[in-house]
Amino acid sequence: MRKYLSILFFLTVFTFIGCEKNGNDQITGPQDKSLGTAIQPNWIVLPAPSKTSLKKDIAVSQLINGSDESLIEINTGYAGGPFGWVSITANARFQRDSFTGQKLITMSISDQFGTATFSPSGTFTKPVIYNLTIMGVDLSNVDPSKVIFAYAADDGTYYAAKYDQVYVEKQSGKLQIINAQLPHFSRYAFAH
Repeated sequence: MRKYLSILFFLTVFTFIGCEKNGNDQITGPQDKSLGTAIQPNWIVLPAPSKTSLKKDIAVSQLINGSDESLIEINTGYAGGPFGWVSITANARFQRDSFTGQKLITMSISDQFGTATFSPSGTFTKPVIYNLTIMGVDLSNVDPSKVIFAYAADDGTYYAAKYDQVYVEKQSGKLQIINAQLPHFSRYAFAH
């Protein structure tokens, strides 16, 4: 009986410690709503993987020193879709002096929508420069002129991110965001 009570005690303590929220774990939306106009996105869905391919989100973590220029990269792919293969290449470049101290930064890409998610939350003195290329997407029902790259704000609204260019090539199923400026961490994805 003591053994079961001890196990129950430790599980309870670890559950409360593990689920404890602090201000650093929350996704931070922009403080300045002038960064974009609220939109209602229609997210672009990535192809399902073939039966022999394992569907999963991909994440990488790296200790970043805010006073140095640093790069986090993801390069992955899976069998599936109308072209037989879906490739995802992403990188986030932290500019010199973009934040103070060091942080373990995690960048993850969802294989359902190509959603980029970053943690921990935070805002930056210089924006993180983000590039994403996804190849092998069925874009037959997508108007390339209406594709944007958007983020989810903390109040549940969505805003178009600032970027140099969105590139859409229907023939090869290519979606690309070039030099998106991320002033804060949130969830970012292609929409139309």
